[in-house]
Amino acid sequence: MPDTTSLSCAVPVFFATSEGQTRRIAERLAAVLHDLGFDSRAIDVAGPDAARLDWTKVQGALVGASLHAGTHQKAADRFVRAHAFDLNAVASAFFSVSLSAASKNQHEVDAAANLARAFPAARGWKPVTIVSVAGRLAYREYGFFIRWVMKRIARKEGAPTDTSRDYELTNWTQVEQLAREMAHRLRTREAVA
Repeated sequence: MPDTTSLSCAVPVFFATSEGQTRRIAERLAAVLHDLGFDSRAIDVAGPDAARLDWTKVQGALVGASLHAGTHQKAADRFVRAHAFDLNAVASAFFSVSLSAASKNQHEVDAAANLARAFPAARGWKPVTIVSVAGRLAYREYGFFIRWVMKRIARKEGAPTDTSRDYELTNWTQVEQLAREMAHRLRTREAVA
């Protein structure tokens, strides 16, 4: 039987993920926010907790999704469309996770940033912060075909091609800074209120 009690969280960090890196980033954001004194947790937009959230308790929110072949997950799309009003009512941020954000090709970095900015706007959401974050080259998570494609792309980009291991490309300092900026924004709002 599913839990139907409401979930209280002051600063939820929602995420949609394919290979798990966006989950890891969401968990780090929630941990930093928690360390800074906020009730925060990472919540999968496709999981039951996302539907149980009591939005009247939310002070701020972050949403993250990973970018694959130029699009973010459908679960993130559905969640943001369903909750754009709620997200617009509080301080909010969007973080888009992709390998393109770590590219040595500035055109690809810019394209990832542009896709990150386009995602909320197309869904009626106006976050105060939008960031493009590098992901992880997760060879061990990919199926045979995707591993082969990713290895070819990596070779072209000068990225690691040893498919027996994964490669961490996320700038964790950038991630922690996003959490600190959200905490500062929320404290500033509290001081004004």
